Formats: sequence, C-alpha cells, structure tokens
Amino acid sequence: MSKESTEMKALMRSPKALMDFTMTGRKPKAVQPTSPLIILLESISPRDRLNIIGIRLSPKLGYQSGAQFHTAAQLLNWLKPNPWIVGTWPAESCRIKMFSQKLILKDLLNHATKNNL
Repeated sequence: MSKESTEMKALMRSPKALMDFTMTGRKPKAVQPTSPLIILLESISPRDRLNIIGIRLSPKLGYQSGAQFHTAAQLLNWLKPNPWIVGTWPAESCRIKMFSQKLILKDLLNHATKNNL
C-alpha cells in the first residue's frame, strides 16, 4: 500500500481527520516505521526469520520493553505492522528514539533462546 492510499484510507475511517482535511486541506501524515532493529530484521530472509526463536526485546536492541516474541517474523510484524502508518502503533511507544547504533545478526541472536540458522 502506498503512502497516499494509506493517508486517504485514514481520511475515510476518521471523521475528525476528514473534518480537519475539509477545514484546512491537510491530510493525515503517514510515516514509514523504521529503526535499526527493523532494518536488521528486513535484511534477514523470511525463512531465517522463522528459525530465530524466543526473542526478548531490550534497550540493547533499541526498545524499552521486555516483550518476548516466538519468532523474528512475529517481532518484525509487531515493529512494522504496515509499510505506512497514520497515527501511532504499540512498538513506536517503546522505541528508544535516540538509539541509532547499527545492529548486526549477532546482536539479535544474543537475545534469542534458539536459532536454527
């Protein structure tokens, strides 16, 4: 889904957003979720994401949360539920905004209980 279609969908779903657009001409702003962890997870193949099991988030991965996910694929889906998002989503409230360290696969595997890579 494109940025424009996401913004238009938000207009159709939210009476307040539609009213603001009618009054000011401004559409809701869609953002593309990104973080060092999202970049790392997207660089891993979908098959390998399924083989990294039991990941627990921590500040070392750029998130203030101890949430645990069964697979890296589930983690990526939580971090980035859609390519473009209007408003907020749960992972964004846990993200450490100043975290910009480049993560490598070893960083992720240190937070996993099992990997079959």
